[in-house]
Amino acid sequence: MKTAYFPGCSLKTIDRAYDVSTRVIAKDLGMTLVDVEDYSCCGAGELKGEGLKSHFLPARNLAHLLAQGENEVMVSCNVCYHELSRTAYTFDVGGKVRDDIANMLQEADEPSLTEKPSVRNTLEYLVNVVGLDTIAKHVKVPLSGLRVAPYYGCLYHRPGKMLSSIQIAGEDTEHPHFMHDLLKTLGATVVSHPAETTCCGGKNLLSDDRTSGRLTGRILSQAKSSGADVLSLMCPKCAGGLDALQLRAINAVGNSAELPVMYYTQLIGIAFGHRPEELYVGDMESNALGTIQQFLSQLEYSLPPR
Repeated sequence: MKTAYFPGCSLKTIDRAYDVSTRVIAKDLGMTLVDVEDYSCCGAGELKGEGLKSHFLPARNLAHLLAQGENEVMVSCNVCYHELSRTAYTFDVGGKVRDDIANMLQEADEPSLTEKPSVRNTLEYLVNVVGLDTIAKHVKVPLSGLRVAPYYGCLYHRPGKMLSSIQIAGEDTEHPHFMHDLLKTLGATVVSHPAETTCCGGKNLLSDDRTSGRLTGRILSQAKSSGADVLSLMCPKCAGGLDALQLRAINAVGNSAELPVMYYTQLIGIAFGHRPEELYVGDMESNALGTIQQFLSQLEYSLPPR
């Protein structure tokens, strides 16, 4: 199954674990990921205050998608997903802004955006296109006994009005459950908690240590107090505060914020029988590797030979 894929910029650098684990499980599931050609940063949500200009980078990427003969793209990063979806929605509304977007692309000698492409979040794509039944057939190491708290972040499903019926088919934009469903399919014990869609304060990550620490600390402590062994996330910007800078959260709210963090795609990879090093679990700063190694060591059987 050929699938156009937009990695974004952080998945090729500091968040390579998300990209690598996505590609590993995609291969297992018979998916051939084809990167959007000559893609660039989506703007990372930092240009929203610039009005029309904020649509240039997302529109450029969508135009390059169409130029290579594709009209649907799978996106792993929540920020990229939000930005591409926002521009696709704005373009589809039409009127002057649509003409302005087209003119910007023409002036920059970029391909034309001639139609609204379909933007799919990787989580939603795995559930709705690949299917949980198919995923279940690939589980070799059930995550039985591993207590996992899902964390969606704030951009996966907001604002719902700009998401198409395809993007939210079967999902609840107020109380999302696709990650819950997926983790259950892997055999994990899903630990629900109050902060599953709470903002992590990503925009404050570098500019306001105090606010960032309090916001991420609240998420981690609520997941941990609910009994989680691991927090499962799906956004590299969230990973910045929840994983890479978790010490800031601990300093803000105490040891209740000390919790291993992993991308949900890494957990899928473990359940599919891949070793932690194949999924770059060691890249996570919050001792996820130690937790997974301990979990695997307690199993009654060994990992399948690779």
